[in-house]
Amino acid sequence: MQCVWQSWGSDPSSLGSAEGEAQGLAFILRGPGKGWMSGQKLGLGHSSVGGGVADGGEEGLSEEVVGSRNKCLPDGGDCEPRRSKAGRTSGRQLCPLSLPSSEVTHVVMEQTSVEEARCWQERRAAASPPEGTCPALLDISWFTESMAAGQPVPVEPRHRLEAAVPGKGPPGPVRVPPYACQRPTPLTHPNTSLSEALEVLAEAAGFEGSEGRFLSFRRAAAVLKALPSQVTAPSQLQGLPNFGEHSCRVVQELLEHGVCEEVERVRRSERYQTMKLFTGIFGVGVKTADRWYRDGLRTLDSLHKQLQRLTQQQRAGLQHYRELSVPVQRPEAEALQQEVEAAAVDILPGATVTLVGGFRRGKLHGHDVDLLLSHPQEGLVAGLLPHVMRRLERQGLVLYHQHHHGHPEDAARRTRHSHTMDAFERSFCIFCLPHSPGAEAGGAHRRAVRVDLVAVPVSQLPFALLGWTGSKKMLLRVASEEDIFRHLGLEYLPPEQRNA
Repeated sequence: MQCVWQSWGSDPSSLGSAEGEAQGLAFILRGPGKGWMSGQKLGLGHSSVGGGVADGGEEGLSEEVVGSRNKCLPDGGDCEPRRSKAGRTSGRQLCPLSLPSSEVTHVVMEQTSVEEARCWQERRAAASPPEGTCPALLDISWFTESMAAGQPVPVEPRHRLEAAVPGKGPPGPVRVPPYACQRPTPLTHPNTSLSEALEVLAEAAGFEGSEGRFLSFRRAAAVLKALPSQVTAPSQLQGLPNFGEHSCRVVQELLEHGVCEEVERVRRSERYQTMKLFTGIFGVGVKTADRWYRDGLRTLDSLHKQLQRLTQQQRAGLQHYRELSVPVQRPEAEALQQEVEAAAVDILPGATVTLVGGFRRGKLHGHDVDLLLSHPQEGLVAGLLPHVMRRLERQGLVLYHQHHHGHPEDAARRTRHSHTMDAFERSFCIFCLPHSPGAEAGGAHRRAVRVDLVAVPVSQLPFALLGWTGSKKMLLRVASEEDIFRHLGLEYLPPEQRNA
């Protein structure tokens, strides 16, 4: 057996070069060869840089590297100074292997990180022929145990470096933080088809009133959105938080067959399609949609024939259903924000209007527009929203609105079952997009858009920005979202990384 050792500097890609100070040492064991390294100890110096060949000759080597006085002794032989191709001989010059050949079966590395091992592996794969085999990447403990035993010991899991060997078995599990608020979740991710399938099952569970199943599927989908790479094998799901057997089974079926029968069955079902249609109407929740379904209603036309059953808000939603079903583009949302802010500032100088919701997380389109109205001086925002709405109505921008009076001082008395937004003054609206065709003249082609306006005191603005929440149960003074994350002991995530 032949032993070759190599080292590299601070850049792992420089394996076999003379650059930098040695940080890792790779022993490449070829076998079977002339026998085994019987009974000899391996000495590793603290300043070794370079590489050497321990058993006979590797001809045609071109590099010269400053070496060490280390010795690797197979069959009693030495790794001694050798004459390089350039013809110079020195006690501190050795000829390294620039890359091991395809005969290499084991690679032993000392003080080597996973990334360094992977970098070496990728460099070797790029220089090896396609039919070349992948050697085992091992910790030096395997080498020293083999030296002590006088023969190669079996490779155990504890010997292996945790660098994935290309083409060797399925990918290992991925580790992510247990809570969504700790996981960066970008707008786009490589597992869209998997997360969307789980969200269909979550939505169907919600339609049936099964809160437990709804949360289970939603949480599993949120984990998939946070994974940095594409899931290609069920083994990658092992140990993921909030990922139960049912979700694993769905993902496995999608990976193996490209489709999940359970998901497709839900999508095709009349109840799912009808519930999705009805809950898409402004002002209609799951309970109302379920009641209509049980009464035999299935289409929008059937609702038009029974308008007496609908509230004023639901009638407005049904009337503008077609336009409201068209996604709102980011420029349209920004135009509405500017119109509302202009009206607010005209009434109360210094007022601010912030575009929140999905657009603040980086989305290019959404189903509605969420706006927070505030003022840097505490208390001045109270009563401002009705004046802003009247101004916008005179401008012809409001097609429908329902105003709710808030009582911020009651926030501390809210139960945990109350929606925290109830403490704020708010309006649920349907706006006509500014500058849309026929808008000024009241034409039939005006574009309707869903808008939620919430007036928030400046002391509660960071909470409202973070999650539309504000509570005085905790006497916590904060000036920004970062303060809230810091108080909770969490690493701050910008809005664009909160798409769970």
